[in-house]
Amino acid sequence: MPFIEEAEIRRRMERHAAWHLHELTDGPLVVMTSWDEDKAKALAAKHAPPADAEGLRSWWTDPRKVVTRVEEQIEATHLYGDTLPNHFVNLGPGALAAFMGCESVFQPHTIWQEPLIEDWASAPPLVLHEDSEMWQTCLALTRASASAAQGRWVTSLTDIGGAMDISSYFRTPEKLCFDLIEHPAEVKKAEAAILKAWFQVYNLLEPLVRAYWGGTMAWNGLWHAGRTYTTQCDFSCMIGPPMFKEFVLPILQRQAAALDVTTYHLDGPGAIRHLDDLLTIPNQRAIQWIPGDGQSHAVANWLDLYRRILDGGRNIQMFCPNPEELDLIFDKLDPDRITLWLRAVGDPEKILARLDRLRAKRKKPR
Repeated sequence: MPFIEEAEIRRRMERHAAWHLHELTDGPLVVMTSWDEDKAKALAAKHAPPADAEGLRSWWTDPRKVVTRVEEQIEATHLYGDTLPNHFVNLGPGALAAFMGCESVFQPHTIWQEPLIEDWASAPPLVLHEDSEMWQTCLALTRASASAAQGRWVTSLTDIGGAMDISSYFRTPEKLCFDLIEHPAEVKKAEAAILKAWFQVYNLLEPLVRAYWGGTMAWNGLWHAGRTYTTQCDFSCMIGPPMFKEFVLPILQRQAAALDVTTYHLDGPGAIRHLDDLLTIPNQRAIQWIPGDGQSHAVANWLDLYRRILDGGRNIQMFCPNPEELDLIFDKLDPDRITLWLRAVGDPEKILARLDRLRAKRKKPR
């Protein structure tokens, strides 16, 4: 299928920006994609990750290969509702760990980082290594994608990562749990160094992704005319509220203060205990809820959580795997405050028509 016209992309961007600012009046924001089955199979076979280590590394890091793959995938994708064509520059979760010295382990579907710090007494300097292979790769991929896009897609920021998550890559999550009790000063010093490097990376990537469209997008696919990012701390599932307040909340507050709007990635039931603290962060305009592995994604199962988020003055980015639950969303929640990841079950046009009927019904005088 042809690429979406630039004027339509900008129309969708305006809706994304309005949603971030709580100014959307005909919500929800809708993200839904589908592929022609034959084209999807052909592209999957054509661009399958190689089995050999050298080929796999090149598959992830060669700008020509990556941009060609992305271009063909976007062109073959049906983008419904408010979905923006975008290239998430993917170097694995928390790529900042690699930029600061971790050794990257390339796998067919992700990139992991080997621990960097065996013990705090012999820890290496925690800085952004601007001459490192992975940081130079990130810059090259971002430049190549933004240059090739030419109004056809949005290039996103890479997954820089959360400060405490990066610390857990440096040490392993298990060791970091002990460190919070036995070496709290060292952990806070590492977090300060990580945050400094985090902003260096953001500030160096921002002009590259803003050059054409004038805004930024994080890995969650939501665009904003200013500085935005999806902050996170998946490690928070392993600690209680007191440690979250001491080690995590100050970092999130500083990130939000330096950006125009942020969305927080709330991942799994173990993270819900920190919601009240998260709702105190200014500029954090939304919560992205991911139920986690093995959990139901049904909207009905999380209505109480969604109401808490909305009552706390934050928008929601959420899954709706079953279009039959759209009526429930319009009845029990505020659709203007929601971004829906919809699964294209059956005919996507029928799902969009159902949304239009629900919007029209909502606007009728009662």
